[in-house]
Amino acid sequence: MSDKIKILLDTNFLLNMVRYKIHGFEEIKNKIPAQFFVLTRVLWEMEYKAKTDKKIRNEVRIVKEILKNNGVIELNSKIENVDTELMELSKEYVIATNDKELRERIKSFGGRSIYIRSLSFIDLEDIFE
Repeated sequence: MSDKIKILLDTNFLLNMVRYKIHGFEEIKNKIPAQFFVLTRVLWEMEYKAKTDKKIRNEVRIVKEILKNNGVIELNSKIENVDTELMELSKEYVIATNDKELRERIKSFGGRSIYIRSLSFIDLEDIFE
């Protein structure tokens, strides 16, 4: 299990994956040995967004099914700010996010990230640099 790349999922990555019908887990697993994780704060963030938007509520329901079906491991959040925690964890995990500013912060911190490029495929370029 330790030879797998640990990927930590951000809210916008998960919602965009569903919104644009990208089979992100399969695409990643077909290219690299991967194990997936999500912070409890990310799950809370999705639930919070789902309360105010019916479209997001449906997407969150689908995300939850995808997380369950792919055996995604929940990690307890240690701090309130999700982006700061993701950046801090980026040396141990590859962060899956579509937040450009966060990706830049992660890179300057010495971490790695992946994202959905052109709303159609997962860009794994950072993993191989």
